Amino acid sequence: MEETAARRALFEQYVTAGWSRSDGGPAEVLQPYWGRDGASLAWGGASVPNSAHVAERFGEGDADAPLLEIVSQVVPDGARADTRLLTTARTSMSDALDLLWASAFLASPDSARELASASATASALLGPAPAWLAEVADDEEFTVRLCQVIEDHAEATRAGRESFGPGRVRTALHEGVARVREAVADRATAPVADRLRAELAPRVTEFLGDVLTYYRRRPATGAGGGIGGKIADVLREANARRGPRDPFVVVAHSMGGNIVYDLLSGPLADEGLTVDLLVTAGSQVAFFEELSLFSPHPPDVPGTAGLKLPMPAGVGRWLNVYDMNDLLSFRAGPVFEGAEDHSFRSGRLRAHSAYFLTPSFYARLGERLGPLRSGLPDGPAGDGCR
Repeated sequence: MEETAARRALFEQYVTAGWSRSDGGPAEVLQPYWGRDGASLAWGGASVPNSAHVAERFGEGDADAPLLEIVSQVVPDGARADTRLLTTARTSMSDALDLLWASAFLASPDSARELASASATASALLGPAPAWLAEVADDEEFTVRLCQVIEDHAEATRAGRESFGPGRVRTALHEGVARVREAVADRATAPVADRLRAELAPRVTEFLGDVLTYYRRRPATGAGGGIGGKIADVLREANARRGPRDPFVVVAHSMGGNIVYDLLSGPLADEGLTVDLLVTAGSQVAFFEELSLFSPHPPDVPGTAGLKLPMPAGVGRWLNVYDMNDLLSFRAGPVFEGAEDHSFRSGRLRAHSAYFLTPSFYARLGERLGPLRSGLPDGPAGDGCR
């Protein structure tokens, strides 16, 4: 559950920081988990070609799959084993920091809060090319200098060494460096075609399995039972716990976006549940709707007049984030009236699992969600959640 701790810390650092409930309490982040009810491969993925290599990813290696997806694109070819991060930083400091923080979150989930705080500090202080970048020789030295920048800032601003936890941050980052080095070394031992298939196949088969499992268990009457029922219960709980002036924001990824849409346009709509903002990332809602997987369309939709489907009645605003490098993400605006599409250009071929491990994504999401604090409208929809 390393990713769960990282997501919570990053949401609290970049998205809900400064938010408070109408009763004065802090904003709450609930993370319903339905993975154990999703697809389960009886033979561990043995049906996938080159199964000996792929099956490892369904087992112990699966925890590093999101990291491999980031590593595979941001680390320049030809970088030495001990300069992967440094070489990346000299091309893109943002990519290097995303890679380092993601690996540190996975290596040290207990330090997630301190890492999230440190990531925000580093992004604000470093800029694209700090002067010392030309002086360091390898990843370890890069990390030492980065930690020094963070710790000096903490001292200068009297953030307090104990509350900031620089020792834990330094340890976690060095563990992250080792994890990046090992992940890249493992990746480099396989031929290109086998490597691509080994990295892509688990994600694609897992996604397809979850889709089939969800619809196999989905009651004929709609999304209220099975996996959807568990998610519905958490949404009802969150709705019941908020005050009359507290905004209700739902963020859903991939198949989770389909499930949430299915609920908000079905049983939860019948109950009158409302959501101020729905955010879907790397999701397929519009594509599934084009296939009529949720419910039959009215006879005039789609039509020659370019008619669209309405958003679920209880959704005040819908932001849909897609990445052109994520083959499992789709636009929503052309199908749903009022849905706002935003692109997130990660530059990564295997981007589907990377959204919620990179601090830059949360920073951009926080910018888009910020107006909810004061009730002001956001800027116009655009091609760039950046």
